[in-house]
Amino acid sequence: MKRTLSLTSRLSLVFACVMMSVWLLTSILLVAALSSYFRSQDFTLLNGKLELATELLEGEVRTGTPDTGGLARKLADAMVGHSGLYLSIRTTNNHTLASYSSPDFPVPASQFVTGAIRPDMLQTVEEDDWRYNVIMKKISTQIAGRHHDVFITAAYDTGLHDAFISHLKESLIWFNGGLIFLSVLLGWLATRIGLRPLNEINRLASAITVDNLGERLPARHLPAELMPTVAEFNSMLERLESSFRRLSEFSSDIAHELRTPVSNLMMQTQVALSRDRDAASYREVLFSNLEELGRLARMSSDMLFLAKSENELLALEKESLSARAEIEELIEFFEPLAAENSKTVVLKGDASLEGDRLMLRRALSNLITNAIKYSSDRATILIRAEQQGGVAFIHISNRTEAITQENLGRLFDRFYRGDASRQHNTDGAGLGLSITRAIVLAHNGVLQAFLNGDVITFTVKVPAA
Repeated sequence: MKRTLSLTSRLSLVFACVMMSVWLLTSILLVAALSSYFRSQDFTLLNGKLELATELLEGEVRTGTPDTGGLARKLADAMVGHSGLYLSIRTTNNHTLASYSSPDFPVPASQFVTGAIRPDMLQTVEEDDWRYNVIMKKISTQIAGRHHDVFITAAYDTGLHDAFISHLKESLIWFNGGLIFLSVLLGWLATRIGLRPLNEINRLASAITVDNLGERLPARHLPAELMPTVAEFNSMLERLESSFRRLSEFSSDIAHELRTPVSNLMMQTQVALSRDRDAASYREVLFSNLEELGRLARMSSDMLFLAKSENELLALEKESLSARAEIEELIEFFEPLAAENSKTVVLKGDASLEGDRLMLRRALSNLITNAIKYSSDRATILIRAEQQGGVAFIHISNRTEAITQENLGRLFDRFYRGDASRQHNTDGAGLGLSITRAIVLAHNGVLQAFLNGDVITFTVKVPAA
């Protein structure tokens, strides 16, 4: 299996490569700058010598009869104390008027012939094991009454400069070679120090288990780059904690809800089998068991519906609907249930909405059923439909004594019933509001509950048609 480098190793190598690139570029620029500086110095020096030779030549010419021997002596006197220099004054036919060559200048004078060097340009000549910079100047003068073109050539041995540059290059090579190991070491140390907060986060994260999901990673004193990661991790822990809590509560609730019908079925069956009975008695037991089985079937169907909604598997067949028309049919259906306790259902307003007719009817049916069952005796249940812009609102209000601000937020939890006195006296399993919310969410809507005094209002917001 291919082994991947750790983040510390990668950052150390990147740090080393960056440092090496910087130092290598610096070394190249340093060598180039020194070479350019030495060349500029040579150019200045040689230009000065050319000017000096020109003045000496013109001084001899002004005497009328130039003395080449005297010119050579003056030239030699002017060059005293200079090493690695060569200076010559020649005519166009290579007749030497005067010349000077330092004892340590390695090039024979025969190398500097007219035409070999281009005038007024500093040139670097390399031959065999020697290297020199040379510049030539052409002037016109009168010698013995005749016009002559004279070439003044100055050359300087670059051996000392070359030796210095070569030594510097060798030193920089050794320095950069040692810097590789130093860069890796410094990169490793810097990375270890820089990743210390991340290692601490890893240590804290590894200690979080199912038993302590309430723990959170500290976000204080962290680098700015890690704060979004820690915030997202803490947000994930909150979601996990909430999911585990709901799962635990759901498991406990469903076990409690299933225990009652299963116990009833077992008890009734055991009683029926305890002694011989006639067909009518067995038929009565079977009818009773059928009711409990129907309750279990409805509970299973509701749980399957909620599971599909949570995984976005509900298939909606949307169409344009009139909220008033749909609610009127539901009110007509539930009118006998409301009349039992002298309750009245009043509908006001209208709204046009788009959605799945059967699902929306189921959601509104659950809300109206709850309003009838849990409202005060002889209460009036008010249903208002309205439309504002692109949103349709349906408000269902009723007076109740079963809901308080403390349990208002739990109304949409599975198997939760606000009225504990009716815990086992209703046909429902406590899933109605959870299903209603799932249906509204599937329609890209919102279901909210508000409590004002003893009046509770459920508000459905869905996109308008």
